[in-house]
Amino acid sequence: MKKVIFGAAALLFSGAIMAQVTQDALTDFNGTDSVDAQQAADFSFGSGNQGEGIQSGNTNKLQVLQAGTNQSSYSVQGDGLGAGGNSARIWQTGEVTNVSGEENAADVRQLGTENQSTTVQGGDFNESVTRQGLKDGGLSGFNKASILHGTAEQGEMNFSMIEQDGQTNQARTIQQYDNNQARIVQEGDTNISQLHQNATSNGADGNVAIAEQYGDQNVSQTYQAGSRNTAHSVQEGNMNIVNQTQLGDDNEALVDQGADVEPINSFGDSQADLDAAINTFADSGFTNGNDNTGGGSTAGMALQVQTGSDNLGYIGQWGDSSEASDYAEQNQTGNTNGAYMVQNAHGSATGGANYGRQDQTGDSNFAVAGQNGANHKTYQRQVGDFNAAITSQKGNANLVSTYQSGDGNVALSGQRGVANQTLIVQKSGVADGSGHSFQASQNLADGTPNGGNTISVLQLGPSGDVNGIHEGCDFQDQGTLGTPADIDSFILDAPCGPGC
Repeated sequence: MKKVIFGAAALLFSGAIMAQVTQDALTDFNGTDSVDAQQAADFSFGSGNQGEGIQSGNTNKLQVLQAGTNQSSYSVQGDGLGAGGNSARIWQTGEVTNVSGEENAADVRQLGTENQSTTVQGGDFNESVTRQGLKDGGLSGFNKASILHGTAEQGEMNFSMIEQDGQTNQARTIQQYDNNQARIVQEGDTNISQLHQNATSNGADGNVAIAEQYGDQNVSQTYQAGSRNTAHSVQEGNMNIVNQTQLGDDNEALVDQGADVEPINSFGDSQADLDAAINTFADSGFTNGNDNTGGGSTAGMALQVQTGSDNLGYIGQWGDSSEASDYAEQNQTGNTNGAYMVQNAHGSATGGANYGRQDQTGDSNFAVAGQNGANHKTYQRQVGDFNAAITSQKGNANLVSTYQSGDGNVALSGQRGVANQTLIVQKSGVADGSGHSFQASQNLADGTPNGGNTISVLQLGPSGDVNGIHEGCDFQDQGTLGTPADIDSFILDAPCGPGC
C-alpha cells in the first residue's frame, strides 16, 4: 500500500522564495509544536515584490495585492489575550502565462478572536500559511480563514496550511488544479474544516489533503476530483463528523476517529492495524483492552463516497463507549475497489452499539468490516459480479446483514460470542453458471460460552424467488452527515474614505 507522504513545499519548490516551512516545523501530530514565536526575520524574501505588515491591537485591516513572480508577503495582526477582530486579504497573481503568478509565498498570523483572513494565489509553485489564535491560553475562537489556489490551468504544485486553535473556527482551502497539497489543523471544539481539490485533467498525479481536528463536535469535509488523490481526516474527541468524497480512479481515502494512527502521514500503518485486527477465521481476531491510542472517539460519524475504479477507502473508529455509538458508512461505485472499516478494534470488550455500513456497485470489489464489543450492527451490500464481503465480530448480541446481487459473489462471516445473528442474501443475475458462495461461522474457538446464535441464508438463481423475501436488514441510512457552513461576509474598508 502506498504511503501518504505529505512533504512540505520546500521539497517541491525551486528558487529562493520566502523560506519554505515544512509540515513538521509547523506542527507535530497534534499541533503541539507549532512555531508560534517565529518572526519575520526568519524569512529570506525572493527576488520579486515583497512586503511585511505588522499591526498591534484590535480591529485592524490589511490588504496586500501583488502581481508578478517570486513575491512574498508576511503579516502579523493583534496582541492576543482573546482580543482580535482583525482582517487580512493577500492577493498574489499575475497574467496567466507560463511564467507569471509563480513561486509566491504568503504568511498570515492573527492573534485572538473573530479574525478573518483570505489568501488568493493564482499560479504554480505557491505557498500559503495562515495561523489564527496562536494558542493564547484558550481565549481564541470564531476565526475564519480561506485560501484559494489556482487560476485556470495555472494552479499546480501549490502548498497550503491553515492552523487554528480555539472554539467555533472555520477554515476552507480550495485548490483548482493538480499536484497540490493542503492541510488544516484545528484544536478546540465546534470547528469546521473544508478542503476542496480539483485535478481532472492534464495527466495529474493527484492532490493530497489532510484535515486534523482535536476536540469535540467538530465537522470536516473533503472533496477531491481526479485520479491518484489522497484524503486523510483525523479527529480525536467526541461527537465529531467527517465527510469525504472522491471522484476518479486510483484514489485513497482514510478517516481516523480516535487518532489510532500515528504518525499521521502513514496510510500503510492503519492498513496493517486493520489486517491484523480482522482475521475472520484463523484466530480470535481482536484483542480486548483499554488501549484506544489517542483517547478514543465517542459518538463519531464518518461518511466516505468514492466514484471510480481502483479506489481504496478506510474508516477506523476507536471509541469504546457502550452508550454513545459511532457510525461509519462507505459508498463505492466502480470496479476493483476496496472498502475497509473497523470499530472499537482495540477498545474495551464492553464497548458497543456501533453501526457500520458499506455499499459497493460494480465488479470485483472487496469489502471488509470488523467490530469488537456488544450490540453492533454491520450491513454490507454489493451489486455486481465477483465481489467479496467479509465481516468479523467479537462480542455478544451483534447483527450482520450481507446482501449481494450479481454473479460469482462470495460472502464470509465470523462471529465470536453469544446471541449473535447473521443474515446473508445472495441473488444471481444471469444463468451463466457463476453461482454465489458463502461461509458463516459463529462462536469460533476463543473461549466464550456457546448458545443463542442464528444464521439465516437465502440464495436465489436468476429466476428464483421465495415469496418476495426482503433483501436483507439494511438498518438505517444516516445520509450526508452534514456539511460545513459557508465562510460568510468578508469586508475591508476602502483605503481612502469619502472626500479623498
